[in-house]
Amino acid sequence: ADGEPKPNPNRYKRPKEHTGSVFVPLPDGTAVMYNLIGTATKPNREGERIEQELKSKSSHTELVPVQNWLSRSPQRFTVKIDPPPEGTTTLKGASYIDVPPNAERSYALKFHTFVEGVTEATLTLTNEATGEYLYYELAFTATACPVLASYDLSTVVRQSKELEIDLLNPLSEPVSMTATCDTNDIVLQPTYELLPLRETPCRLIFRPLLETEETSTATVTFSSAELGDFVYELRLNASPAGADRSIQFKAPIGSVAVQTFRFMHYLPSASSYECSTDNPVFAVKSGSSVSAPAADDAEKGVEVEVEVSFEPDLIGESTAKLAVKSDDGGEYVCILNGYGQPPTPQGPFEVSGTLKLDFKNPFSTPKSFTVAVDNESFTVGSRLDDVAPRSSIPLNVAYRSGGGGGSKAKLTVVCESFPPWIYYLTGV
Repeated sequence: ADGEPKPNPNRYKRPKEHTGSVFVPLPDGTAVMYNLIGTATKPNREGERIEQELKSKSSHTELVPVQNWLSRSPQRFTVKIDPPPEGTTTLKGASYIDVPPNAERSYALKFHTFVEGVTEATLTLTNEATGEYLYYELAFTATACPVLASYDLSTVVRQSKELEIDLLNPLSEPVSMTATCDTNDIVLQPTYELLPLRETPCRLIFRPLLETEETSTATVTFSSAELGDFVYELRLNASPAGADRSIQFKAPIGSVAVQTFRFMHYLPSASSYECSTDNPVFAVKSGSSVSAPAADDAEKGVEVEVEVSFEPDLIGESTAKLAVKSDDGGEYVCILNGYGQPPTPQGPFEVSGTLKLDFKNPFSTPKSFTVAVDNESFTVGSRLDDVAPRSSIPLNVAYRSGGGGGSKAKLTVVCESFPPWIYYLTGV
């Protein structure tokens, strides 16, 4: 077969043919002579082809039986492996083996490879003194890399936990690795550059977006054509986060204050977050949801804004919890603290004949209001009865010059025990 070894003629030279004769006398006094020619061919392969299947990145020692067929003399066999393995595959053993007469010894052949595939070779053992030799055919099949190690990672939702995994590059030149993971909670670099002839720490980040009730597992794989796959198991735990922040509001009754809550969206795809508050004086201006675009950089994320309004219905403190939630992106919580102030005087408003002022019932229940103006040159309806909650109603003001009261006035709107709403008017 191709690749079978041949003895080195420079070490020992044998004739291509061996000759001899046989003389056979016959009973009748005659004789017959036979000329003999012998040709020695190469030896047969020793035993069956040695075949082994093992995982890449693992080591294997094959014990090859070597027999000395001489009954009186020991033999020293030099060892040759052909073809020599390339790249990150190694197949090696001692350079020679001594075998006593008529005995057998095991030759330890060590195999290791970083990549998947089949390594075929011929192991030749030669007696340098006689040129005689024996050989074995070998085939080692390396399958997918097993899990090389497991790591435990625990953190709070949206808090980063870093891990460095050392990867060995046995080559004399740098190798570029890519990495994949079966969960978005692990943030990886686009590529990892492994320095030659050493271990390089490769950094990854565990940043969960959803809490876990029990430990979950994930697999991270570093890959390259030169070094194959490095596979690791991650055991992950994510505990719930508290409130992300708090926002302070101040607004007079009847007015609205607006603040912006900002949060980070880390998913590589767009998502919609449902927004809600547990107190009606606080509301999300965009409605019940906000859209988050895909994050181009999974480590940095993309900032998303939610505008929140505060419209107090009492003088004093109001609190609420804002929840911004996505099934995939997780939940963000913000504490809202609002302080309702007395109504602020407004105006002056110019009244040329008539003027319509919008007045809003800021309360969460229907209310009635008393209306008065302190100048008889101005007229307005005296009551606003059963104004629907958080709805507006017009105040129709009329001005008649020459009424004797001058051109300035103060219009007041009163509700129960609350301070009045004051509007300053100027007649023109």
